[in-house]
Amino acid sequence: MVGGSLAALLSAFHQYTSTKSKESFRYRAVFRDFCIGAFLTAAVYMFLPESITKWISETLPLQSVKLEQSGGSVLSSDIELQVGPARF
Repeated sequence: MVGGSLAALLSAFHQYTSTKSKESFRYRAVFRDFCIGAFLTAAVYMFLPESITKWISETLPLQSVKLEQSGGSVLSSDIELQVGPARF
């Protein structure tokens, strides 16, 4: 949704700055760009969890050290964190 909103915002800005006074604003083009941006963001999101899982597991010990120093509870390392869409 964020990617679609960003694409629609850029499309609307481009139309606003490039249209002449006689031309009407095209809402269908903005909606189309929203759908394309949302689809592309979702498609890219499906590939991110595999590369980010390693990064999350490396930062988990750093987060537990921060919690120990601040007097909070310690994170256990036996919790498996899975990110992304379901894998069937």
